[in-house]
Amino acid sequence: MPNTLFTRRGFCIAGFSFTAVTGASLPVFAKTVSRFSLSGSGLALKGYDTTAYFKTDKSAKGSGANSVAWKGATWRFASKADADLFRADPDAYAPKFGGYCTRAMSLGKVVPSDPEVWRIHKGNLHVFYAARGGVAFDQEPDAMIKRAQAYWDTLTFDQ
Repeated sequence: MPNTLFTRRGFCIAGFSFTAVTGASLPVFAKTVSRFSLSGSGLALKGYDTTAYFKTDKSAKGSGANSVAWKGATWRFASKADADLFRADPDAYAPKFGGYCTRAMSLGKVVPSDPEVWRIHKGNLHVFYAARGGVAFDQEPDAMIKRAQAYWDTLTFDQ
């Protein structure tokens, strides 16, 4: 009879047995992603003004004339005043989960978002890939954020 300890099956059985007996889990390998969901040209939020969501309750395209470099991304704003507002406190205006889709993040996926689909919840900007993500968010925002945060915390960033 072959030594099953060193076969793939034996390894799996040993790992599952260890987990069942000790309550420990096998290591999870983190996925490496960019800290922010960027367009091909390095724009955060596809060039949308992240302060506009808070100030006007609307999405607005930013301008190359009003750009701020922050944490490896270029952020665009509709006006110099908006750029200055972001520059003074970028963490207050940057979207949660790097601008990736909050719903997808809650499902353990890293998916770019559409800046036209968004919600502000408890002072944080959340963006989504599609309208259905925003609708699902409206039904259980805190639970979705909790799941998204748990997955976000497993990621490593290349920037």
